[in-house]
Amino acid sequence: MSQPTQTPKQQFLQTALLMIAIFLGLQLVCNSQKPAADARTPTEVFSAMQKLNSEIRDVSIAQQGTAYSSKITTEVNAKRMTEEEGRKARLHGQLLVVDTQFKGGLARESTVKLNAAYVSMVNLKKQFGRDPLWTTPFAVAPFRLEPRTQVTPEQLYKDVEDKLNALYKDDMVIGFIPGYDLIDALVKATGKVPGFSYMFAALLLACIVRGIVWPLAQRQLMWSRQMSQLQPIMKELREKYKAPSQQQELQAKMMGVYKEYGINPAAGCLPMLLQIPLFLIVYQCMLHYRFEFKNGVFLWINPAASANSNGFFAPSLGDMDYILLCIYGVSMVVATLLQPVTDPNAVKQQRIIGVAVAILVTVMMFFWPLPSAFVLYWIFTNVLSTIQSLRAYRMPLPPLQKVNAPGGGVYPQSGGAATMNGTFEKTGAPKVQKPKGKKKR
Repeated sequence: MSQPTQTPKQQFLQTALLMIAIFLGLQLVCNSQKPAADARTPTEVFSAMQKLNSEIRDVSIAQQGTAYSSKITTEVNAKRMTEEEGRKARLHGQLLVVDTQFKGGLARESTVKLNAAYVSMVNLKKQFGRDPLWTTPFAVAPFRLEPRTQVTPEQLYKDVEDKLNALYKDDMVIGFIPGYDLIDALVKATGKVPGFSYMFAALLLACIVRGIVWPLAQRQLMWSRQMSQLQPIMKELREKYKAPSQQQELQAKMMGVYKEYGINPAAGCLPMLLQIPLFLIVYQCMLHYRFEFKNGVFLWINPAASANSNGFFAPSLGDMDYILLCIYGVSMVVATLLQPVTDPNAVKQQRIIGVAVAILVTVMMFFWPLPSAFVLYWIFTNVLSTIQSLRAYRMPLPPLQKVNAPGGGVYPQSGGAATMNGTFEKTGAPKVQKPKGKKKR
């Protein structure tokens, strides 16, 4: 007896439950072997961190820093340390970690290590930027490139930023693309005006990148629309071959339909995959210019608004702004909802998954200090993507025509054949060959 086919909602719930089960299983495996309890006192852990700081062992000190923060929390909860003493001790421990990362980046001229130090300092600035501790000196180990024995969080933040910016100016994206100079040229094109040039550079970059990927995206959109035309046929096949023992035959029949109509079911994946490297390159270019973006402002993103809102608004386009991230999330959801679906019977399921991914990506961006200029660039990109999707929806799509006969032959085409970009090619009819007359002698 054949089993009934599952609805899209049932399939979605089944997939979600499977993913949750896998996640919980991995958590169970990873946490099955708990490490032995650390019997050291906070003072002993801090002494170990000072030694690692002097030896510039940035990986090991990060692990010790987590243990130190945990022990300080225990001391505060047990009332053996006041809340203010605990905050100061945690900050000192975190500064030792950042200082070690900073010195490791200086020694190796590594943008990776310096960027890790910068991300940590951004988080510390959010916590202590308006606290007197931000300008309080803390003891650190001397280093041949930095012989000082004390540093304030404010000074360390500035040092990390300055050194990372200097390295970014000369660092090449993927080895040969001058990312800093590329963005700088777009900013200089309109005179480096703080209230316009930096924002307009993001818009120009979005237009350039969208122009490059336009043919690929258009091909993917039209492919999705063509695939949706086949779904009534596919639905009939699924209903006809719904028994578990007929699944192999079903797959063969479906591939036969694709071949018969000349449609490659995997053709829409390649255009999407080709856009990913370009996205990563643009992100790296914007990242290399992140500190120069601090000279740019945009509407509510300016130093005055930031000061009046106690830091809720970003002071510049080089800093993260929460309002802009929310706008980005909305633009991403709209762009997702306007994407064509390949299976009209699973519209709701695909929409739910697309919106969930858009919201998840937006939430993740709240925990990573992205420059607002990059978020602004991606908002412009989503707007241009939405315009292209609306245009693709309005383009006429010819009815499906069989191009391959079951026996391997090719059907003759009359009229025109549809291309993936929505245009038509005239194939014409074969010309009648007239017999040539004999030449007169």
